[in-house]
Order: sequence, then C-alpha cells, then structure tokens
Amino acid sequence: MNEIQSQASYFTFVFGDVSYAVEVTSVKEVLPYGQITPVPRCAAYMKGVMNIRGTVISVIDFRVLFGLPAKAPDKSTSIIVTEALMENGTPITFGFISDNVTGVEPLSKEPTSAGTNTPYVKMLGRSGNDLVLILDMPKILKSIEQDLNQKN
Repeated sequence: MNEIQSQASYFTFVFGDVSYAVEVTSVKEVLPYGQITPVPRCAAYMKGVMNIRGTVISVIDFRVLFGLPAKAPDKSTSIIVTEALMENGTPITFGFISDNVTGVEPLSKEPTSAGTNTPYVKMLGRSGNDLVLILDMPKILKSIEQDLNQKN
C-alpha cells in the first residue's frame, strides 16, 4: 500500500504543545469560546452547558479529563462541536474545549507499542515529522458515562 492510500483526513487541534485529532466526519462546527453555564455538582471536566442556536449541549474540558492542568481561555481557545456514537449506538452531540484548532489534514497511521495505549487514544498519526494522538471518541464517552453513573 502506498503512502497516499494509508492516509486519512482528521480534524486536528492542540492542548498545550501536544497535537490531537478526531475523525473529520465527527466535527459539526467550531465556535469561539463563549458563554458556558456551569452545572452544579458535576465532574470537574464537565465545564457546563451552552446554547447553540436553540440547542443545549454539554461542554467538556478534555484537558481536565486527560489529567492536564486547566487553562484559562484566551483568543485562540475554541469549542469543537462534535457528534459521536454512544456504546448503544445513540448519537450524542457535545462540545469540547481546545487550546487551538489547527485544521483538517491527512495523517498517516503510525505503529505503536503496547506502552502507548491509553483509554482515550485510538492510534498515533503522523503529519510530517510531528506525531498526533488520534482520540477514540466512543471510549471517551463510555468513560464519561461510567463516571457519571458511579456518581449517581
């Protein structure tokens, strides 16, 4: 298989100095960081909810979910509105905060060793000389759902 065939397009973004990606087809829109209404007694990574043209969505701070330090929003902070399938096949729309959106780009898959497997990373991709962590959105949702069910 040649390199062109082994590449797929992904939506890429950054937390700190690490690049992440999700399947481009899961991204519905990118919004500037805006008014988020906090919800009391939620997990620390559940930033709150926001109203997007009459639809209320949950907003998740992946930095906190991934164990990274929280960061105050700045002019490059965005909310990526995405749709993913829950374990039962039900689609769910939510937003997550990114430090910076880098765009859509083709990534080639990189082989990984067992030591790089985390619950939130599906695989590694490469863009030029840079490695990109490709997120597994269904696993992230499953983890959040399990966490929320344990707290109830």
